[in-house]
Amino acid sequence: MTTVSPTAGTAATASTANASATLAKNFSSFLTLLTTQLQNQDPLDPMNSNEFTSQLVQFSQVEQSINTNNTLSSMLSVLQGATTTNAVSYIGKQVVVDTPTAAFDGSTPVTWRYGNDGTAVTTVLQVLDAKGSVVRTLTSTESGSGKSLTWDGKTDAGNEVAAGSYTLRATAVDKNGKSVATTIGTVSTVTGVETSDGIINLITKNGSAALDKVSGIYG
Repeated sequence: MTTVSPTAGTAATASTANASATLAKNFSSFLTLLTTQLQNQDPLDPMNSNEFTSQLVQFSQVEQSINTNNTLSSMLSVLQGATTTNAVSYIGKQVVVDTPTAAFDGSTPVTWRYGNDGTAVTTVLQVLDAKGSVVRTLTSTESGSGKSLTWDGKTDAGNEVAAGSYTLRATAVDKNGKSVATTIGTVSTVTGVETSDGIINLITKNGSAALDKVSGIYG
């Protein structure tokens, strides 16, 4: 997913404006100097017009380049606005962020989405705490993409765990016992939008996530 930097757009616009102002100032000085030279030239030894004609051509080329930059800056601003509007539309919706780690608040169940290429016959799903210890193990025979696991925040023994960060680990094998690559994403509700270092991020209870890390949206 393409992300447009608001900072880059602002900088490009300012740079183009400065270039236009500098060109106008230099061109004005050039015309003043040229007029003075023409008025004071020796009629018996007139100025060679090739030099200032070449200078005029150069000014024209620079002006055309700046006009092109102006157009690109305008397009960048429009694209930037569209990207921000698109991000704001995610507020209140559930998204799947490409990370296996989720924040458990101590009561609200956590949902992950996982998937594989469809060749897996068994997938062992393990929930790990921040120390890397396994607190819950589940086994699934589902295969393919878009599978869900909702964890109630309890251990295998049925004990409730403390609030904190928990990570899902998935180990899948095919009918021959060979490992099958598995993708994992955390499902969370978007509560806001922010920019950081010129990048638009979605705010969820799991923290901030860049738009290019979002693989699904629901609701």
